Amino acid sequence: MNVRSIAFVAAFLATGTAGAASFNCAHAFLPAEETICGNANLSHLDEQTAGMYFLIVGSNPPKATLTQVKSSQASFIATRNACGTDVNCLVDAYTSQIMYLKNVKGDLGL
Repeated sequence: MNVRSIAFVAAFLATGTAGAASFNCAHAFLPAEETICGNANLSHLDEQTAGMYFLIVGSNPPKATLTQVKSSQASFIATRNACGTDVNCLVDAYTSQIMYLKNVKGDLGL
């Protein structure tokens, strides 16, 4: 991974509020987002997921891998948002996506 990709990931992760998710909790309006912002464990899972996603996307992966990862992330976000305030559902969604992203990272040698 190049310096520019690392800087992008670091800047992305710094955009959230202190101790909060990878996104700005001041702009959270969906029940799932509000639940994530109010739960330290979910916030950590969100940051971990976003970090791995941007690491993979910023690593210049093969086009087919990039397409698949972006599609998986879009599906994950839809699933996550459908969980609403159900913490167990959110944990399951994040855990599944993290496992998927870890496998992709490993396949790419990251």
